[in-house]
Amino acid sequence: MSLADRFEAFFAAANDGAGPYPWQIALMQRVADMGTWPAAITAPTGSGKSSVVDIHVFLVAERQRQRLRQTVDPTIARPPRRLVLVAPRRVLVDDQHARATRLAELLRCAEGPGALAEVREALESLVTTEELRDEGPRATPLGVARLRGGVRLDLTWRLDPARCQIICATPQMWGSRLLLRGFRSSRRARNLESGLLAHDVTVVIDEAHLHKRLVETARRVSDMGRGKDSLQIVAMSATHAAPGGHALTSADLLHDELARRVRAPKTVEVDVVDDWARERSPRIVAATRRLREADPEIGTVGVFVNTVAIALDVADRLKSDKSATVCVVCGRMRPADLQRLRSEFPGLLDARGNAKVTFLVTTQSLEVGVDLDLRAMVSELAPASALAQRAGRLNRSGTRAQTTLVVVVPRELADGGDPAEVATSFLPYQAVELHDGLRWLEELDGNISPERIGETQLPPVPALAVPAITAVELETLAMTSIELAADPDPDFYIEQPIDSVTKTVFVAARDHVRGMSEPVVRQMLEAAPPRAHELAPVTNAKTLERVLKECAPTWTLRTENGTLGVLRTDPDPKNLRDGDVVVIPSGSRVSVERVLDAKGRDPIDDVIARRVDDVEPDAILPLDGHLAERVGEFLEADAILGTRAMRRELAEIVKAAGAGPLATRLKSHPRLSDLTVTWCADQENPKATCLLVVVASEREGSLNDQIATTSVVTLDDHCAEVAARMSTIVDKLDGLVDAEAEDLVSAARLHDGGKLHPAFQARMGRKPEDPALAKPRPQHRPDRGDGWRHEQLSAAMAHDELRRRLATTLVGAHHGAGLPAFNRDHTAARAGWIDCPQSVVDALAELFGPHGRYEADRAALQREHGIHRLAFLEALVRCADIQVSREVHD
Repeated sequence: MSLADRFEAFFAAANDGAGPYPWQIALMQRVADMGTWPAAITAPTGSGKSSVVDIHVFLVAERQRQRLRQTVDPTIARPPRRLVLVAPRRVLVDDQHARATRLAELLRCAEGPGALAEVREALESLVTTEELRDEGPRATPLGVARLRGGVRLDLTWRLDPARCQIICATPQMWGSRLLLRGFRSSRRARNLESGLLAHDVTVVIDEAHLHKRLVETARRVSDMGRGKDSLQIVAMSATHAAPGGHALTSADLLHDELARRVRAPKTVEVDVVDDWARERSPRIVAATRRLREADPEIGTVGVFVNTVAIALDVADRLKSDKSATVCVVCGRMRPADLQRLRSEFPGLLDARGNAKVTFLVTTQSLEVGVDLDLRAMVSELAPASALAQRAGRLNRSGTRAQTTLVVVVPRELADGGDPAEVATSFLPYQAVELHDGLRWLEELDGNISPERIGETQLPPVPALAVPAITAVELETLAMTSIELAADPDPDFYIEQPIDSVTKTVFVAARDHVRGMSEPVVRQMLEAAPPRAHELAPVTNAKTLERVLKECAPTWTLRTENGTLGVLRTDPDPKNLRDGDVVVIPSGSRVSVERVLDAKGRDPIDDVIARRVDDVEPDAILPLDGHLAERVGEFLEADAILGTRAMRRELAEIVKAAGAGPLATRLKSHPRLSDLTVTWCADQENPKATCLLVVVASEREGSLNDQIATTSVVTLDDHCAEVAARMSTIVDKLDGLVDAEAEDLVSAARLHDGGKLHPAFQARMGRKPEDPALAKPRPQHRPDRGDGWRHEQLSAAMAHDELRRRLATTLVGAHHGAGLPAFNRDHTAARAGWIDCPQSVVDALAELFGPHGRYEADRAALQREHGIHRLAFLEALVRCADIQVSREVHD
């Protein structure tokens, strides 16, 4: 069977029997032959650009399947192991994540023989984490993760560098990690995340014309890369063709289904409004009802507008017809509310549709990437690229003989006047953008099909001229372990240059915020900060001001250098920072149609316990009286709940409080460390209500190497296991240079040598009869110490034994320290270790003394390997260490 035949079989199995289009097969073959993706992909809306996920998974699996046969060398060039999908809208990130998750679930359930089972078997052989293998039938070999706004990030992608993965991210989340300044990431995690997200990775930036600055920066960084498997950037768009990219050909138009989609009948009509400020909403409503009345069987009519205020106004007017069902989707909604909408009206936000919904009103939230297939649409005038995207949600399948898009436009622009002289405000757009959009509409001659759009030239997107990132700036950003006097701002190289800065603050609603003592509330928010599904993003100043004014008491959660802080909210919104999370009391009346709004009249509820994307929810249980006393005494006896017996005893107390489901979770959860229990009490007010907080731990991405253990972990055993795991990772990765592989295994074997220091052993609770320990003794809680870390001493011990520059640097930097310097001199690093071998003392002086070579060696390695490849190698050692550390404690 040819490679194309195998791909077609896999694609059909993964897509309910639908086969790939010719351009998708050609793209797969191109990557298989070259190992590199094209610089751009241009394909009309509805032509299957999301198939990049299937192509990536298939080629990673097919390459591994050929390797496992061990008869001949693989004929497929090695593809990158991770695929990052960067999307401009949260809802699109969520949709991409849902699609990838569906494929992962299909692979998990696949049984042979068959294409899915073969892919599953090949991908399973790449997994290096024993705990994932231990999950048995619950495990999927395809890693799927999401990086977008929320206090607690999805960290699952950081554990297994050999695993095939799909990572869905917003531009800021990925771009900041590309530049080693991960948004809301800790300083010690910067190199780990950058190494894994900017090396051995294909990054597909969807609707790339909206993110020219990010594409430019990413390509500059890619060009600065070194060695094999460096970063690959794909700019993908439905509307903007790029030279040298991959696009549809004449063969695609011979494919019946694809030709039907590309040539889908879509008539565009212009409806001119004389008084834009007063008549815009009524005219949009009138046009919407007219389309519905013309064909009562038309199904849902989509309404796209440019601001949340207009969306809510239009929805309110449409609801005056009591027989109409109106749904609203805006950016100021929580993911949990979007999920509720999907549950109430299945199919509404995908190609199936929901006939019960009369009108779907939205802003830019559903403009890009969402697989809607509407039969009629009304849109407020927008820039040309936005109109092209909105039209892509109309008759997407091409199955209707006739569909209509009505565009409501202001008289000031329709008469052809100079947009610079128009006084009317058209926020969030400039008058010139709408003027150009209207002129483009006129060029279409009433036909807005994908084929016709492809025949036109969309107006260029205006952008300010700003300098590109340089090697010096990237090298400065690579100094991740020290405080810089003048740190380059990564946003300058990620975001489109604009004249004004927009601040985004997230709002979450919680029970137990009002009426509780401040110490208890603070402890609760620190223990269980809001997850992504609880957060509604707000950029509107009036809405934010009302939230702070009307919802007291409010709390602000702010993450700085990876550390979460909980503050009482200042009532002045000007003091909030971009990315802050404001927690308000549930029941506050600040929403309309589940959208946060300055004129909100509806209460907002607490959604902490809602199950979203199969993520186990957190739980908060108020307790007082004798139950509170029992829990307090119980947790004082065993604060880390180190045994299953203690979990069961706590479960009985929880059951007595009337929380049966939570009690069941505590008793039956498969791993002790999957649930974290925190007791929130006011020590100065014993009668105050206490809170029991149970958090479903996001263990798979944890960087904590001091996890509570249930058995003694010796240093010799731990280092041997990490070295063995490193060998496994090297083998699974397929393609590392032999010298690098040797240094990686050596570094893994020696990575914790500095833990022999007596001060570290004392912190681990070592007893005189114990061998040297790698982890704390069971039930022992180490103190925080004075900031001394073992990596500097470990690097000296590695240098003493190996005299290999790369291995020494990997040991020193694998925990995110020593990049490029340590905070202690060579004498302080061994202070208190009287019996330290002289050869190690000499190595410390050679590396970190007044004329130490460590920083010069690391700088030379960075030039030789490239910033991101060196970070990737450091990440490999850290991943091996994390995997083993997490497995020994269960």
